[in-house]
Order: sequence, then C-alpha cells, then structure tokens
Amino acid sequence: MNWGYKIVFGLGAFILFIVGLAVYMVSQNTDTLEDDDYYERGLNYDETYRKKENLNRNHAKPTIRINQDTLLIQFIAADNKGQLHFKRPDNNKLDISLPFATKGDLFKLPLTTFKKGNWNLEIDWVSAGDSYLIDQHVYY
Repeated sequence: MNWGYKIVFGLGAFILFIVGLAVYMVSQNTDTLEDDDYYERGLNYDETYRKKENLNRNHAKPTIRINQDTLLIQFIAADNKGQLHFKRPDNNKLDISLPFATKGDLFKLPLTTFKKGNWNLEIDWVSAGDSYLIDQHVYY
C-alpha cells in the first residue's frame, strides 16, 4: 500500500467519524434552551422588566436563604401570593413550579425532595397590588 491510499483511507475515516458524530448529535433529543417557552417569554419581556423595576423602585427585594433543609423567603410586606419557579441548569426535567401564598412576611419551604445542587430560583409574586419578579441562584 503506497502513501496515496493511506491518505485516502485516513480522510475517509475522518469523514465517517464526523458524519457519525453529526448523526449522534441530531438523534439526541436534548435542547439547550433553558425554557420551553423561551421565545414567547422574550416577546413578553416588557412585563418582566416592569416587575423588576417595581422591585427596585419599592425596595421590595426579599431575603432568600437556606437553613438546613428549609428554604426561607423573608418578604418586605405581608400577604404575598405568587409562583416559585425552580430551574435546574443541567437538567430541565427537574424543573418545578410551585404556587405560594403567605399571610405574614415569611415563607418556608422544605427542600428534602429536591436534588442537591445548583438551582435558579425565580419568584413571581403580587403584594399590595404590585407585581414583582426576582431571579436568584440558590445552591442546596
């Protein structure tokens, strides 16, 4: 076998390798978008921006901390109602959305059923007629 055949064989093997990787990547059903409704959320960003502006203007940023296996959210005012969105950056199958309502200014959530690791917590709530939204990274 002379050197010409070796080059052709090497290029052929490389092309087969690249085609095999492309077929493997296309056949995997993993999407890199964090949200399923990513584009719809982008179209409605004005509402998100308004909620974040309310948070800054009214100095309503809650204190978020984890004490042992419990998530504690200390709101500025009482009577809060909204949604908690827990998003896992590495596995969107673990994402959880939970409704919540408080009579006081403290909300407690046991985290024993949550997988330990990095979470993106998004709190979307209404208090005293104003809508708020905050995003925070939480490690549990």
